[in-house]
Amino acid sequence: MSVIPIPLPCSAAHRVRIASVISPLKRVRPRVPFYELSAHRVPTLWSLYRGLLRHAPGENIRFRVRMMFRKNQHVVKAHSAKEQLLMGYKWLESFKRAKQGDIRFQNVLSRYERMIASKREKTAWKMRILEAFNWEAKLRSRPIFKGSFIRPSLDNKLLPRLIPQPAHISGMIVRRRRARERRWEQRETLKSWAHDLRYESLFEYALLKSARGQAVTVGAARHMKGKMLGDHANRSAGEVVQLLREERLSWTPVYTGEAKSQWDEPLLKRQAELKECMMRDISRYRATPPAGLVLQGKQARRDRVTNKTSQRQRERSGEVTATTLKRRRSAPPAHIRELMTPRQLLVDRAIREPSEGGWSGAVKAHMGVHMHMPQKWKAEGGWEDEEKKKLLDDMEREIRAENERRRKHSKLEAAPFSE
Repeated sequence: MSVIPIPLPCSAAHRVRIASVISPLKRVRPRVPFYELSAHRVPTLWSLYRGLLRHAPGENIRFRVRMMFRKNQHVVKAHSAKEQLLMGYKWLESFKRAKQGDIRFQNVLSRYERMIASKREKTAWKMRILEAFNWEAKLRSRPIFKGSFIRPSLDNKLLPRLIPQPAHISGMIVRRRRARERRWEQRETLKSWAHDLRYESLFEYALLKSARGQAVTVGAARHMKGKMLGDHANRSAGEVVQLLREERLSWTPVYTGEAKSQWDEPLLKRQAELKECMMRDISRYRATPPAGLVLQGKQARRDRVTNKTSQRQRERSGEVTATTLKRRRSAPPAHIRELMTPRQLLVDRAIREPSEGGWSGAVKAHMGVHMHMPQKWKAEGGWEDEEKKKLLDDMEREIRAENERRRKHSKLEAAPFSE
């Protein structure tokens, strides 16, 4: 066993001298952050912040001080906080000198006061204009009730059909629909678990009967389902409890007897909650329409008729409305439409359609109408490749010829029977 040598007294004294020199230079990390220390909070809030507000020469500079402190209240880095504090004390010194009568600092702070006032006014006008734009956008997309309703269902009561429909109404219906699907899946899962527990209970009941030398008919339980299987399992559990009490057996059942109720309790509780949710859905579907909502719908329909009548009157007086432009774009004028053939009307309708594919695209290409994708109708019809088009045309002719030959052959075979 090795012996650790004892250091000499001069060596121990030298170590003590080195420790006394190095220990003051060692950095000590505080356990509490600086912004929670009273040594930082008290001078900053009571001396600096209140001093700036007290000696500020104007309301706008005082507003700027409050905004700067509010902006920098979440600074947690020591060097960043130190820079902001130095700038704050520099401001405080300038405010005090201006208050004592220094002309230079008074002129500088007066100019600074006017600059902040101008900037605040500019920002206020920007906010007013932005609010006006937002309000106009809100008015353009505000929901309008025209008198129609969303019929009651398991997901919603009678609701007004708003155009455009608010997102929260659609989200409510979708969420309830998905939740009902999840509840239905959970209901089926609980039902399968309950069946498994009943079969396990009947299996333990059969084991107990066979251990006592009694005949057991297990095959009949395989064809039972639902309430019949549950009643049979409850009767078997009651018999097991009675046998255990009478004969005082040391065997403890796991799924039957008194343990069966403990297994069934959480399943029955959750099934009752699911049933309550289903009853709420049914009551929502059968809910009586609110009388006030029905009256609002009738009034909205009357208002719509009034508005449409007024709009027609304005159109007759020569005003061009959005409905007028939409009607003009939908078809040619009446005096021109009367002179057009059905074929020309069909071509005109295809030209006015937004589609650029299929037959509409072919008609537009034939009439020389400008399209964003001129080759789209060829790609959809398979006519982009000339060789492929020729092959498809030959196949079509062969199929038509074969169909015609079979049709004639069937007529010749059917002729004797018709005579």
